[in-house]
Amino acid sequence: MRRTVAARLAALYATMLGITVIVVILASSAALVVELGNFTGDIAVAKHEEARALADLAHDRGQSLASIGPQIVSRLSDSGLRVAVYDEHGTFLAGDSGVHPPLLDQVLKGDVKLINDGSGRLSVTAPPSPASPDQTPGSARVVYERIGSGDNQLRPIPFSLTRVAGGYVAFAPSITGFLASMLPYWRVVVTIAIVAILLSWLVGALVARQALAPINEIVVALRALADGDFAKRTFAFGGRDEIGVLTSAYNAAATGVAAAMEERRSTEERMRRFVADAGHELRTPLTVIGGYIDVLRRGAVDEPKIARQILGTMGLEKEHMRGLIDRLVRLARMDTDEPPTIEAIDVPDLLRRQCEAARRVDDDVAIDFSADGATTVRADRSELSEALWNVIENSLKYAPQAPIHLRAAQCGGRTVISIHDEGPGMTEVERLHAFERFYRGDRRGEIAGSGLGLAIAKRAVERAGGTIELESAPGHGTTVTIAI
Repeated sequence: MRRTVAARLAALYATMLGITVIVVILASSAALVVELGNFTGDIAVAKHEEARALADLAHDRGQSLASIGPQIVSRLSDSGLRVAVYDEHGTFLAGDSGVHPPLLDQVLKGDVKLINDGSGRLSVTAPPSPASPDQTPGSARVVYERIGSGDNQLRPIPFSLTRVAGGYVAFAPSITGFLASMLPYWRVVVTIAIVAILLSWLVGALVARQALAPINEIVVALRALADGDFAKRTFAFGGRDEIGVLTSAYNAAATGVAAAMEERRSTEERMRRFVADAGHELRTPLTVIGGYIDVLRRGAVDEPKIARQILGTMGLEKEHMRGLIDRLVRLARMDTDEPPTIEAIDVPDLLRRQCEAARRVDDDVAIDFSADGATTVRADRSELSEALWNVIENSLKYAPQAPIHLRAAQCGGRTVISIHDEGPGMTEVERLHAFERFYRGDRRGEIAGSGLGLAIAKRAVERAGGTIELESAPGHGTTVTIAI
């Protein structure tokens, strides 16, 4: 079964705490062992005194060490010590036969003697050494250990053997007794460790679940996105940690996807409208041509005058269809992702060429241009020329005989080109819909056209990174302003 990240993190927290607790238990147990060792030494010294007191009491009563030995062992074995009783010849009398310190053999051989140092503790004495020939034979050479920095901070080393009336009593630490003394401590610390580990697991699971809650919400949002729900969802989880970076990345991706899907829907809507409008525009000339073909088939072809009129009209409709198809192709090409060819264009030369083209179409047109400080502009030459010509062509169609003025100027680092005609102008409704594809206003049936000129101009300017605006009012002419 797959474990969640929260469960794995909780297990990791508990494991880390468990390792820490084990290390603490081992370290504290080691420290406790040292302290218990010192304490056991103090106990052994006290037991020496108690053993001598019991042996002296038995001797005063006339009891032998062999008879009192089991009692001595019973009394002295209750503190985690192993005890053995030996007579003066080293014969085992009672207790644990495994307790036989090497010091006993040295004492029996006469190499060392056990004496009382006057403070209740027994210490080792030995004959004078060759290194100290002036030492009085039989004098005590007591072995001490330092417990401080001063001269009086010494204490005799407690040995595992003591001299009693009638023999010796030997002591040794009891592992069983030692473990028994440690058992209560281990029981307490292990219980605390288990409780702490369980609490750490529970708290870790809660903290991890809360920390991972933003990720779970993002997962839900991504699943909805995979299922086709492209509604924009953003999360406001602050911070600069990994969760904050993840949510920021998701918010950016969600915003991009939502914008892309919105653009896609808008594009699809435009394409549907484009196909419908294109079909409508193409249907009219096809219907006219088809009708004339039927007329010719019914006998009009035998009448030269009527046939010439029909063929002339069909030719006009053919040209209309060709122009419409050409503009549709140009508009479709501009709607692709293929970038335009940007180059530096001489603005005065561009405006001059547009004026010459207008005069070739209409010799009587009054058109002029000026470039006030505008020298060059960066754009696609063919697309910008197409945009300007479509605006001028609209003026020639809808404002015949009206003067047309082309002006260019530099404004705020941008090149601004305006085309103004002194024609009848547009109504507010016509102005608002002027850049829509196939829109031709209220004079649709009076003037030939496709309704794509300004739409092509707008798309061409946008591809150059510019803007296009139209201002018009009835009786005040029309001004189209292009800023790149």
